[in-house]
Amino acid sequence: MIKNRDLSPVAVVGSSFRLPGGQDETLWQALLAGRDLVTSVAADRWGQDTLIHPNKSEPGTSYTFAAGSIGDVAGFDAAFFGISPREAEQMDPQQRVLLEMAWEAFEQAGIPPSSMRGSRCGVYVGLSSVDYGYRCTDDLAGIDATTMTGIAGSIAANRLSYIFDLRGPSMVIDTACSSSLVAFHQACQSIRTGEIDSALAAGISLHLHPFGFIGFSKASMLSRHGRCRVFDAGADGYVRSEGGGVVLLKPLAHALADGNRILALVAGTGVNSDGSKAGLTVPSYEAQAALLREVYARAGIAPADIDYFEVHGTGTAVGDPLETRAIGEAIGRHRAADRPLPIGSIKGNIGHLEAAAGMAGLFNALHVLRDRLVPANIHLGTLNPHIDVAGWNLAPVTEPLALGNEPLVVGVSAFGFGGTNAHAVLTTFEADEQAGRPRAVPPAQAVSYPPLLLSARSPHALRDVARDMAQHLRAREDLSDYDIAFSAAHHRDLNPYRLAGVAADRQEMALALEQYGITGAAAGIMVGKHRPDASAPAFVYSGNGSQWAGMGG
Repeated sequence: MIKNRDLSPVAVVGSSFRLPGGQDETLWQALLAGRDLVTSVAADRWGQDTLIHPNKSEPGTSYTFAAGSIGDVAGFDAAFFGISPREAEQMDPQQRVLLEMAWEAFEQAGIPPSSMRGSRCGVYVGLSSVDYGYRCTDDLAGIDATTMTGIAGSIAANRLSYIFDLRGPSMVIDTACSSSLVAFHQACQSIRTGEIDSALAAGISLHLHPFGFIGFSKASMLSRHGRCRVFDAGADGYVRSEGGGVVLLKPLAHALADGNRILALVAGTGVNSDGSKAGLTVPSYEAQAALLREVYARAGIAPADIDYFEVHGTGTAVGDPLETRAIGEAIGRHRAADRPLPIGSIKGNIGHLEAAAGMAGLFNALHVLRDRLVPANIHLGTLNPHIDVAGWNLAPVTEPLALGNEPLVVGVSAFGFGGTNAHAVLTTFEADEQAGRPRAVPPAQAVSYPPLLLSARSPHALRDVARDMAQHLRAREDLSDYDIAFSAAHHRDLNPYRLAGVAADRQEMALALEQYGITGAAAGIMVGKHRPDASAPAFVYSGNGSQWAGMGG
């Protein structure tokens, strides 16, 4: 039984991820299907022909550019965020993607971003890469007045606070590959102490310069096979991948009072350091095990209660055996012999996101909790002989694993190569506990199909929104028509350019929205622009002294 000793539970109420293989459902289905989503660095990032060489000693080259990529990172709607094109050009794309994900996380939580203005919302971003700064040094003549805010690491968090007018702490955290999970921990701690009322916890890492590939290949840290072969005997290093994520956190009591959907509860988090050890970048299983014992003891969760463990699992010959030993010492050996602990890592599918790796692990954990299903590890042929799964009572997941109906517990680990370790524990939120939250209930005499209100910040964007909603209506048969209309009207910001749609049924609405998106006009679709300075309604009646025929009629 789970007995959480934390008097201030933290709820995950919103999220947005940009990971190799797609967003949310597309990626989740790819994980369940066991797809390999690692490709190579996007061709438009830099020319690779002169920078790749099989000999790691060849100056200025990398022996691999295998990577998980999220594709286009140059496209950005600067005007949407009130940013000039000139400033946007100088902004690190990591800042741009964080802005987009933060907006999406708010709206996924059903919280209009404008309603957060002036709130005690903290921003905690895990970030290590300064690739865009390297690009600026390659072209000193291109530096202008906005360059320094564009490339400064601290601004990645500060810009979120500035754009959304968030008044809580705002900081970037760099602990290498544990950065985003350490940021998650700090956000939870600030909520638990009452310092803030909500938090954006995030991580981002993009490939914008070859520097990192060259440096890590010289250190022999990158896989020559171009894959993270987690737990496998042939593991020979990791694959540098890119992407990120943002999660919105609130105290559970506030989330319930506000009627938010609860994606997961944070049962506990923790951070420690390896301290002195065999080498700066060599992991310490003793420190990792100590952290796990501390986090689960503080959360009141017994080893037998853990349903799945998302390991850091980069696919290195040294790191994987040490991490699995730590898990075995702290958890596995304290479970019944016939119930080994299921372990796995999303890195086998998408690669290692370095500073954003914790966000990738949280993505997997949130979906495991939601669907009660664990994706299989891929690239696991022959188990690393230094991983004693039997002695440590561990079970690498080799086939999709269905979990039971009882409350679930999922652990997520992330480690920095300098020795900063982080762990988070997520649990399901009981369905009966959600029963009391407000729901969109249609009026007793509701129209046959509710009107739909959409908005955007430009006429062109409004047509894009209409097409997206048409696709959403066709894809989400599990959502009621009224709930979709209610959320569109009340859970999203209302922007200046607005559309109201009426139709007899969902199919007709989707067709009308699609037609409007393509042609700019459709039956049942009315558009207009909001007047922020509009006065109160005026009622005009005809009669003596009327100025025109039918006045007020």
